[in-house]
Amino acid sequence: MRPDQRRLLFGLTAAIVLAYYLFFTWRSVGLYFDPDDMMNLYLAWSKPLGQVLKANIFFWSDFYRPMGALFYRAIFAAGGFNPLPFRLLCLTIGIVNIALCFWFARLASGSERVAALAVLMFAFHPRLLEVWCRTGVIYDLLCFTFFYAAACLYISARRHGGFPGAGRVAAILVCFICALNTKEMAVALPVILLGYELLFERGGWRRFWLVAVMGAMNIPFFAGKTRGASLLANNPLYRPEYSWDRFGHSWAVYLNYILMRETIVPWSAMAILGVLLAIAVVFRSRQLLLAWLIIVIGTLPVSFIPYRGGFVLYISWAGWVLYAAVVLVAAQDLLLRKWPRYRTALACAVFILVGWRFGKLNLHDQRVDPRHWLYDPPFQVQSMTAQMRALQPVLPRGARMLFLEDAFTNKEWTPYFIMKLAWHDDTLVVDRTKMMDGKVPEWKDYQYVFTYESGRYKQLKP
Repeated sequence: MRPDQRRLLFGLTAAIVLAYYLFFTWRSVGLYFDPDDMMNLYLAWSKPLGQVLKANIFFWSDFYRPMGALFYRAIFAAGGFNPLPFRLLCLTIGIVNIALCFWFARLASGSERVAALAVLMFAFHPRLLEVWCRTGVIYDLLCFTFFYAAACLYISARRHGGFPGAGRVAAILVCFICALNTKEMAVALPVILLGYELLFERGGWRRFWLVAVMGAMNIPFFAGKTRGASLLANNPLYRPEYSWDRFGHSWAVYLNYILMRETIVPWSAMAILGVLLAIAVVFRSRQLLLAWLIIVIGTLPVSFIPYRGGFVLYISWAGWVLYAAVVLVAAQDLLLRKWPRYRTALACAVFILVGWRFGKLNLHDQRVDPRHWLYDPPFQVQSMTAQMRALQPVLPRGARMLFLEDAFTNKEWTPYFIMKLAWHDDTLVVDRTKMMDGKVPEWKDYQYVFTYESGRYKQLKP
């Protein structure tokens, strides 16, 4: 293929993938904050800035995901209580991650055809919808960015027959620290890089020193995040249960998500993983083995904890699409082994066919499941914010208010966060009878009293 033809195909591929991505995700720009955003934003905003910055340097601290806190705090400082800047930046990070996926797939496979197919499938998956629709999943988005930036910087140096120089080593370690500061999934990176070294590179034991350093960095990180006041240490939703039953059940759930099925059970989930590994071994494919390693190790941090949403598969999703793309391109080469001149034409046809088929599955999955659990919570937050701003546009600093009733459950702090963030005042006193064991306090202790009936907030005092 001539250089000008290659450039044209590269540009067309990028344009198609970008259009495909935006077609499925652009509506998320209009989504409001959800309750998790309120919690994340308040925790980031209410902490001293120095504490947030310090936690991003000392990555082993018990501060909860400090890079995500820095994201929330920075955008809130620049754009205020407005979800649009958050949503636009999240979609932009998604585009950056598509580029990183292409870079990684091309490095791992040595094939632009593989990378093109991989990035097309990576661009969107309906069961990972929260990645592109919830600002609260910024931790997964940013973790992917730093995780694969570090991986690509490392592998590209090794692919060129050398070892990362001092500047690149520093960049890799900074990206790794940022990934750790964003989400715990990043602990898988040293294992995946070790797998890459064993599969693709040769040399003495000294070549493992950087991977060993990254692995050693996980030790203080584990200690800091699983002890003391860390939210991870004290939240039962993150408490691991190291058992075969938990592992099998988690993989059944996650494979049902990835394969868009409802019928996979633990034993069949293990069988699927075994078959994928067997195919890679039988065909002696280092690319498939690396993809399988990313699939398994990239999901390992969430394989022993209670179920989380499909968004936790975002890191390992790159392994799935790499595996599928390698198989598809290998099948093309096998089919055209006697007619290599048609390889580009067939690659274009397969690219279009995969995009059409995968896009059709995406649309169907979204039609049959309206996902009220995803769209209703932001509406509740937006409704309360708009109504309270209409009822009380201005609140004096330190004002005391009481909610006799509201739209949220008695275990949520969302109204508390909304009032403080929307009015940008952490001195406000926000009490709810739902969190007072049903005891209604004296109205005289409050300047403002509100209630909620039939979807509307009403001001009862003053």
